[in-house]
Amino acid sequence: MSVVVMLQGRENADRSTSQLGLLLARHLNASLEGICALPDPALALITTDVTMGTGLSASTLSSVSRLQDELIANAKGAFCDTTDCGAHGLAVSFRHETALPAHAAAGSAVLADALILPRSAARASEPLAPAFENTLLRTRLPVILAGSLPVHEGPVIIAWDGSPAAARALRFHAHHLPGFKDIIIAQNEDDARRGGEHKAHLPDKIQAWLKFRGLQSRSMPLTGDVGGSLLSLAKSTGAAMIIAGAFGHSRLGEFIFGGTSRQLLSAADAPALALSH
Repeated sequence: MSVVVMLQGRENADRSTSQLGLLLARHLNASLEGICALPDPALALITTDVTMGTGLSASTLSSVSRLQDELIANAKGAFCDTTDCGAHGLAVSFRHETALPAHAAAGSAVLADALILPRSAARASEPLAPAFENTLLRTRLPVILAGSLPVHEGPVIIAWDGSPAAARALRFHAHHLPGFKDIIIAQNEDDARRGGEHKAHLPDKIQAWLKFRGLQSRSMPLTGDVGGSLLSLAKSTGAAMIIAGAFGHSRLGEFIFGGTSRQLLSAADAPALALSH
């Protein structure tokens, strides 16, 4: 089992992702790997030169290489300082991968038990935004975004509406649930009443599904705006993570998400988000 943390050389973001990675790795008794993926500076400059018609010099290449070395050192420092490099009895490692972050992230997500990205990756202008987009929206592999609040032990909330996206999110991230002492199933009451004879979407069905796997849970209804209600519930219960299906698609390099997904992704104060599309 393995937990992979994508790093970018920014201390605060790398510490948050590393802290969440350590928490989940301890829950799973899994190895923890920090990856800082950066493209070959020469190839990056060649592409820029051809596109922009500029005469990029060797000194420019040297400057880019120095900047990358600085980012790698920052990422490694934040990761190793946060995780104590194995002091918790886990196999912990850091590596720099010469690759585009989008390719490195998606490749790591194929077999990882968790791929963790910083919260900022949900914003299109951020360095790891292509990794988030490529992994979640194009290759349709699950990702976890670190929360914007300090990592802590707390309940996990399953945002449930009976949709295929919510079901995929639950199945993809179900192996994380045993590590949390409290599991809350949250569903909008209006959604629950619209099911008619189709009862598979109801919270008690999910509770039975979890109980069969040895997990106890409780349901808490949501009212009104789903995104806002989920965030309020997370705050009031001290939740550490929300598991949710992500609704959206990629167009011209920008993320276009449905209302609830957009609220969860853009919230200033929110726990970690375990997503599937």
